[in-house]
Amino acid sequence: MGWAVAALFVLLAAVLLGRLEPAFWRVFAALLVAVYAFLWVGYAPSRPARWVRRILSREVPLPAMADPADLYYQPPPRRLGWNWAAAVLGPFWYLLRGLWVHATILLTLVFVSGGLFIPLVWLYAALKADEDLQEFRIAGKSVY
Repeated sequence: MGWAVAALFVLLAAVLLGRLEPAFWRVFAALLVAVYAFLWVGYAPSRPARWVRRILSREVPLPAMADPADLYYQPPPRRLGWNWAAAVLGPFWYLLRGLWVHATILLTLVFVSGGLFIPLVWLYAALKADEDLQEFRIAGKSVY
């Protein structure tokens, strides 16, 4: 608790010397309240703090996963099949489906090229979306 007293002493000295603006105090007060709230939720033995910790530590049920055999033994999608949703959304379709690495690579390619490769990236997304999605699902069920 000694650090808190020292911090308050330094801030009080700055106020008395007139070195800090009112906007600083609003930000500082908000941060101080947030830190106090986090410490209270994390360490307080009171009933509301335990209630908040119990809510935050509750496990969220995940959707049931399909059997890996269903993914392995179904016919593969056509190579270079057209996906209209991916054609419209481009790399953002990959984000919506959870393919973060593909989306990051495609968006990086667009940004690095200064927008020059936008048509190629959208065309790639439209043609390869189904195949990439199935490979992602199979890799998620893989043991290795």
